Parts: sequence; C-alpha cells; structure tokens
Amino acid sequence: MGNRLARLARMGGIAMAVGLVAGCSPFHTRAPASRVTVPARFTQAPATAQPATDLTRWWEAWRDPGLTQAVETALAASPDIRMARDRVREARALHTVARSALYPTVGATGDMLGGGMYWRNPDNLPANDPGTDGHLAGIGASWEPDLFGGRHADVKAARAGMLAQEEYFHGVQMVIAADAANDYLQIRGLQRQIALTDQALATLGQLRAYGQARFTAGQATTADVTAIDRRLSDLRARRPMLVAQLDLVRRRLAVLSGQTPEGLPELPPPPAFFVPAPPAGQMPDTVLERRPDIRARRDQVDAALNRLKSAKTDLLPRFGLEFFGGDGRLRFDGIPGISGTGGLIALTSYLPIFTANRIQARIHAADARLDAAVAGYDQTILRALAEVEDGYENRLALDGRDVELTRAMRQAGQVAQEMAGLYAGGQRTLGDVLQARVQALDAQGSVLANQDARTAATIQLARALGGGWQQATPAAH
Repeated sequence: MGNRLARLARMGGIAMAVGLVAGCSPFHTRAPASRVTVPARFTQAPATAQPATDLTRWWEAWRDPGLTQAVETALAASPDIRMARDRVREARALHTVARSALYPTVGATGDMLGGGMYWRNPDNLPANDPGTDGHLAGIGASWEPDLFGGRHADVKAARAGMLAQEEYFHGVQMVIAADAANDYLQIRGLQRQIALTDQALATLGQLRAYGQARFTAGQATTADVTAIDRRLSDLRARRPMLVAQLDLVRRRLAVLSGQTPEGLPELPPPPAFFVPAPPAGQMPDTVLERRPDIRARRDQVDAALNRLKSAKTDLLPRFGLEFFGGDGRLRFDGIPGISGTGGLIALTSYLPIFTANRIQARIHAADARLDAAVAGYDQTILRALAEVEDGYENRLALDGRDVELTRAMRQAGQVAQEMAGLYAGGQRTLGDVLQARVQALDAQGSVLANQDARTAATIQLARALGGGWQQATPAAH
C-alpha cells in the first residue's frame, strides 16, 4: 500500500512539473504582415447615403418567384454543395484525430494458451505428457505530455483547416446561387430574343406580302422582294440557334440543381424585363470580411502558422509516460499454478542529436508555406477589390448604354413609321421601308442584348460583393 502511494505521489509531481513547463514555449512565431492597404471606399461605387444592401439573399431583389425557386432548388440539391459538405465532415474528423494526440492512449491485452508437451525419455521410462494452460492479461497506457505546445499547435492547425473548409462550403453556396440565377435569367433573356425574332418574322412576312402585291401591280421591283426574302431567311436561320442555346442553358440549370438534363420543366413566358439597382452602401472592409474566399485564406494562414510552430518543437526533447499493469496465471499438470499481478511505470525521453538536417528542412518548408499562404491571402484581397470595382463600373456603364440604346430604339421605330408613310405617298422606295424596318428590329435586339448584359453584370457584382450565403454550419444545411 505504501509503495502504491509513493508511486501516485511521484506521478502527481511529474504532472505538476508538466503543467508548469507546458505554458513555457521558447518560440514566438508570427505570420508575416499583409502587404495590402485596403482603401476606405470603392471608387466606382455610386455615392449614396442609403444603408448597406443586405446581400444574403440578393436574388430576391428581382421579385421573381421563379428565380427564387431556381436558386433555392440549386442550393438544396446541387452535387457541388454535397461534395463541399463532405469535405467539411472530413476536416472535422481530422480535427478530432489531431486532438486525440493530447490525451493518453489506453489499451487492453490478453494472451491465452493451452495444450500438452511430449518429452522423449531416453531410458525408456513411461512417457510423461503433462497438460498446460495459462493466461496473461493487462492494461497498457501511454501519454506524451505536450511540454512545448507542438501537439496543441497541430490541433490549432487542424481546426483552422476545418474552418477553411467551412468557408469553402460557403463559397460554393455563393457560386451555386450566382450560377443558378445567371442560368435562369439567361433563359428569360433567350425567351425574349426568340419572341422578338418571331415578331420580326411576322412583321417582315407582312411586308413581304405587301411588297409582292406592289410588285404584281408594277409598283415594286424584284430586288425589293428579294431583299425581304433574304432578311426572312436570316431570321429563320437564327431562330433554331436561339432555341438550341435556350435548351442548353435549361439542361445546365437542371444539372446544377441535381436533376437529369431533361428534368427541368418548361418555363412560362417571361415577365417584363426588370433589373434591381446596384447594391448600395458597400464598404471594402465589410466586403472583405464577408467574402468566404478571403476568410478561407485567413484560416489557411492560421493553419500554416501553427504547422510551423509544431515543426519547430521537433528540435526540443520529448518526454513520455508509459504504464503497464497485468495479471497472469500459468499451470502445469501436477505442478501448483503460478499466478500474480504486477505493474510497471516508466518515463521515456528523446532528444534529436543528428537528423541530417531533416528537422531544419521541415521547418524551412513550413516557413515557406506560411509565406506562400500570406501571399495567397494578399492576392485574394487584391482580386476581390478589383472584382468589385470592375463590377460596379461595368454595371454603371451598361446602365448608361441602356439609356442611349432605348432612345435609339424609339427613334428607329419612329423613322420606320415615317418611311412607311413616305413610301405610301410615293416619295420613298420599298427598299427604304425595308431598311428602316430592319434598323428598328436591330435596335430592339440591341436593347435586349444590353438588358441581358445588365442582368449578368448585376449577378457578377453581387457575387463579387460576397453575397449569396448564410452564416450557418454546413450540417445545418
């Protein structure tokens, strides 16, 4: 009993010494500072006193239930979302593995034997074949106290890697929402282009019938009718390509939403064109804090820093505690059984003396990875700032272009009407009327194309500003 108390006292003293030394790491490693100076505001963003636009569910600003359904379906069923969620689960498991190194390892062992032995007697005495049986069982435990913080640094690195994967999951959410919205609104734009093409075919068809009647009456030439036919052929050739492109985008949206390419139902006719105003009140510091890719880069820097700390502790001695407690019995036929219980506790140590610079090389590699992680963080910040500036400038330029294109479309329509009146009065030819009608149709097509570009620019801007994801753990999704 006294020996056991003495052992416990020695173990308590060792544990106290471990606790005193554990907080005393000789390394004060810090990550290199970022070289990027974040501006106070975006130069291309319009100045406004409005509060910052909430970008969590930016697609709802279109006020289109179909768009909201398309985005939510993609976020719920996209295979990319599932894969990103599984990577988070893997990172969490690896974090648990890293944490397990901080605790003792305990295991049970057991051996059993039984049988007989045959001894050859040279004097031809009666053979003796005694039977034997026995068992040996015990519990072993080992623990390496983290005196200099290397294992704790590994745990922090694993946790930072887990957080980076969670941010990657949020980034995938952001991309899927933007892609689904872009595909859906591109489908709507293609529907408008097809409708405009059908309207142009009908208009030119009427003009062709009118021209043929005037040609029969001797008031138009063959060239006038042929020019109309050529334009009709161009439009008829363009329509199947628009339909094919529409079907391609529909299939892409279906696959993005986890459905078969044929699974997306036909959409009803598109509503009138609408695009929300550019997001207001966005500041660089809040945008950079919101964007998941920058948050993930920050976590990667943290992980690289802790891996470097862990690598440096390999230069220091390591200590370990090992314990084995066992119980056994061995019996021979005719011989009294031998049994007993015992235990063994040992303190182990290891100090690297010569490793052919292996440890130093690992430290240099970890230091290089840390510097590369900081450089990647800076690069991501710079790209994010440029994306936002480009997004605002592109959207505002397209808005200004829309004003001019709309004015040109109205003027072209007015010219077409006036040209038809002049032709009826004999002051213009049928070719002049056809040219005016074609220019009016082209002006409408330019307006539609610019509307699609404004839609795409708005989506890209919302994505550049870091919208489209929610602060929730992947398991909640």
